[in-house]
Amino acid sequence: MTIGKRIKKLGFARWYERTLIEAHAYLVSAFLGMILAFSGVELVGQHDRAGRILFGIGAVIAGSAILAISVHRYLRTLMLAVNMGEHATCRQCNAYAAFNVLASGPPRGRTRYIRENDLWLKVKCRKCGSEWLMG
Repeated sequence: MTIGKRIKKLGFARWYERTLIEAHAYLVSAFLGMILAFSGVELVGQHDRAGRILFGIGAVIAGSAILAISVHRYLRTLMLAVNMGEHATCRQCNAYAAFNVLASGPPRGRTRYIRENDLWLKVKCRKCGSEWLMG
């Protein structure tokens, strides 16, 4: 489901809250990946057996991969929420998150390699009826 459809279904405030929760779940995953990587380094440093060293190397690689992917997803999701939150206030009546999504889509002129942060939403204020583009 696209972001425009999710905002239409949940409303902006609930979508924003859920997006921030999702972002911070990625941050927790990054910390767990870091703990796994450091545990692997500890296993490699003990030099007991070849199996333990190989297991430690595997833990370092897996933990580092989890850490890198989770930090990337955390930053992407957080920046999406912050960017949308900055544009969620009506310029006419200063109502925050009180709008309906009229249309959404990728940036005009680009159809390939679209990032999540590059979308636009055409919204209409529920209080005063003014329209603006978010994104």
